[in-house]
Amino acid sequence: MTSELNFEYRNEDSIDRLLKCRICSKPFIDPVITRDGSRFCRKCITEKASVNDSKHLERQSSFIEDLVPVEEKILLDMLDSLHVKCKQCQQTNIRRVHLEDHIPNKCPKRIVLCKASDLKCPWSGPYEERNNHLKQCTFQLLRPILTEALLSHKQLEQYKNSYDEQRHEIEQLKTKIKIYEDRTEKLQKGHTIVLELLTQQTRRCASLEKDIQQIQEQSHKQNIQPIELIKEIEQLKEQYHQINIPSNGFQTEFDRLNQLEQSIDDLAKKFQQLNEQYQKQPYENQQSLNESQQLKEQFNQQMIQLNQCQLEINQLQKENKSRKTEITQVEQKCSQHDIEIHLLARKKCALPTNVTPYDGKIEQLIESFASDSEIYLDGQQLNDRDMELVCKKLIIDKRCSKLRLEYNDISANGATILADGLYGNTTLAELQLSHNRISDMGTHALAQALTINNVTLDWLELHSNSITDEGAEYLADMLKRNKTIILLGLGSNRIGNRGVRLLASAIAGYNETLQWLHLASNKLITDACVNDLIEMLKQNHSLNALWLNDCSLSKDAADKLRQVANSKINFTLEI
Repeated sequence: MTSELNFEYRNEDSIDRLLKCRICSKPFIDPVITRDGSRFCRKCITEKASVNDSKHLERQSSFIEDLVPVEEKILLDMLDSLHVKCKQCQQTNIRRVHLEDHIPNKCPKRIVLCKASDLKCPWSGPYEERNNHLKQCTFQLLRPILTEALLSHKQLEQYKNSYDEQRHEIEQLKTKIKIYEDRTEKLQKGHTIVLELLTQQTRRCASLEKDIQQIQEQSHKQNIQPIELIKEIEQLKEQYHQINIPSNGFQTEFDRLNQLEQSIDDLAKKFQQLNEQYQKQPYENQQSLNESQQLKEQFNQQMIQLNQCQLEINQLQKENKSRKTEITQVEQKCSQHDIEIHLLARKKCALPTNVTPYDGKIEQLIESFASDSEIYLDGQQLNDRDMELVCKKLIIDKRCSKLRLEYNDISANGATILADGLYGNTTLAELQLSHNRISDMGTHALAQALTINNVTLDWLELHSNSITDEGAEYLADMLKRNKTIILLGLGSNRIGNRGVRLLASAIAGYNETLQWLHLASNKLITDACVNDLIEMLKQNHSLNALWLNDCSLSKDAADKLRQVANSKINFTLEI
């Protein structure tokens, strides 16, 4: 129910007291019944219970939960049929039940927004005055143009989001490819090691087979040798028995017999040893055969593993090739999106606007410059309005290669107009905007333009432009993607340690083209960021010069930076 402050009852004194709340003495609004059967406005009885039982929360909660809405149709109909007067438009004879619809939808005095509020029109006022406002509302008159501009901006944001997603996808694919390449390299190294092991095992198998063959030949010879020894022993025994010489006979024959007997014993021992070796030989042969069989099985298993590794390497190479093809396709899509973004941006720049006529002197001065030349407009009191003329006449039509706009009155709006002109730039290589008022917002616009597909601008000076850490963050994001900027001048601004850390991180980890970085006369730069600067100098190999003079660095910090700078070849450090 609408608050009673927006209306008042007609003939309130004549309203039956049974329709009134005993707490507020007004007709019921959202009536409820308590446990004892009393009727009150829900808001009135709830507030009273909160005050009376503020120290007994459980009892208060129980009391509120026990409140029952009034459902007597006659009572509710009588309350709804009460006549009230709207305090805003003073209309009378309005039934209270219809007040919910009257105040937000029908009251001519209700406060409404302009129809162009979606275009950021700030007007709000009585409904009856809105038509008069719409007749002269600039936002409504420019709705077709602003709608198209907003639509173009929305499309730009969509393309940018799509571009960022695809760039992220490319980074993920590159990471996967790097993982696959590392894995392939490890598998190839493992493949080489397995081949060496297999070669060694093959040589060992060949050596064992040769040893087995020699053992078998030796075993065969030893099988023959015992038979010959047995025959020789039998012959000696026969000779011994056949000798028939008297015992008192010839001493010489007796000695010879002793020698023969000793020879027989020696031959018997030798025979026994050979026989033992012969008995052991089959067991040793079997061991060699078993070992050879095990080596062959190991060789076969390693060959299977080698084949599996080779198949996996081939599969990884195919996946690697497929990933590279996919990256190429995504990069092509990104390029197409870049082109569409540029077209939309230029279309946005070309939208007609109600612009005050240009200063004739400035236009005459611009016309005096030749095409494809270097343009110097320092100290010409140029403002934001002149930047559209500068973009059209100098950057687009005359295709200038160098543009100096120092010591003028260019703010963030003018820098944004210049940034829009850079989307279609193919000739401008040097832009100097020092000693203006572009601030962080203007820096943001320039950084965005230099992030997307810039191929020519390599020199950007933004000294003395009230740029803070926020602007430095925009430029750091730009340096992560930009591949053309070689000089970035940010002296005499309000950049502090946070901004320096962001710039140093981008230059150390992502940028490989920046050669000169100017941060002199930024008084907020202290020793707190020295380690980040040192890490930047160690990691980055393209930077040749760094200006940090007239900052708030101590002598110890300066000495640390000089020590690192001296270790680099042909590096200039001004501090």
